[in-house]
Amino acid sequence: MPQPINISASRAAALLGQSEYQTPVSVWLQIMEARDPGFCARRGYILPVIEYTPAMRWGHAFESAIVELASAEKGTPITDREKFFATSGAGEYSRTPELSLERGHFLTCHIDGLYIGDDPPSLHEGKTTSEFYYHTHFGDPGTDKVPPEYQLQCQHQMICTGAERVILSVLVFPKRVEEWEEMGYIPVKSENGVWRIDNEKFINAIDPIEWARTLAEMGFFHQYEIHAHPELQSKMLTRYREFWEVNVLGAREPEPQSMDDIKCLCPSPVGTVVADEAIERMLYERDSIKSEISATGALGKRVEQIKVAALDYMRTAGAVLDDESKDKWLLLSRDGRKLASYYRDKRGYYIFR
Repeated sequence: MPQPINISASRAAALLGQSEYQTPVSVWLQIMEARDPGFCARRGYILPVIEYTPAMRWGHAFESAIVELASAEKGTPITDREKFFATSGAGEYSRTPELSLERGHFLTCHIDGLYIGDDPPSLHEGKTTSEFYYHTHFGDPGTDKVPPEYQLQCQHQMICTGAERVILSVLVFPKRVEEWEEMGYIPVKSENGVWRIDNEKFINAIDPIEWARTLAEMGFFHQYEIHAHPELQSKMLTRYREFWEVNVLGAREPEPQSMDDIKCLCPSPVGTVVADEAIERMLYERDSIKSEISATGALGKRVEQIKVAALDYMRTAGAVLDDESKDKWLLLSRDGRKLASYYRDKRGYYIFR
């Protein structure tokens, strides 16, 4: 799937540290490779794998159905599902991609729709989710209590378009989409771009709008109002400019945030590195709390942070290749004791110990 060469709305949360799925490093690698094919290979990086998940498939299949439900709910037609490009200044946008890129614009967004007749304009954004996720991540309908990732996506869209409100519509599935697919319900897109839900038990495929209408009648369709937040948008633009100027135009990698970032930035770790005092202290801290943690608790997250910090130090400190480290990284204390090692085993798994 081709990746945008700019900062899109779906990347907002990653650059603001609010995404469960992307980091600044993964976004940077995607943008740099899209702008300069072969960039990753020349730098010795690996592009992050972007999977087309069931959640994405179902979201695309029900996109038009949610537009119809949202339009009916408000009694206003929704149209103008286009791509927008913006400059670093809020509110400036153009629907001419070539002209926008020519002027150095670095923000872009794809809107799900625009409510006709609203002044100032209101944007439509559609989402699908499971009942469990909905009840644990959303507030009362009619409010702006939505997951941070969606809030930032909507603010980004308002920056690009000049709109002052996004009506976020959510279609909730009683089951996780993975469960529906295990039951044989599979979204399929025809050659002419029409989605349907196939099931080998049925002669005729299901139209997503029929499914969506039924769910709405059962109370599984909700709407939220996200209003422009100038202070938040200003902070977003500051972060965007920093990322664009330092990391993209300056071709400087962002600071790694996860083990996956390390794997992408240094897929073949070799050499011996001597730790500095700060890294030594962090690794001693890790050893002291390992027996008390669970992987998902606060201490577990701290251990993960320590691992990433240690590996980022090893990646940038300048390794010396010797007999002990010809096929792995070794981290030694300042007095020569082994603190940690990092390598790729025969199965391709990365091991840090």
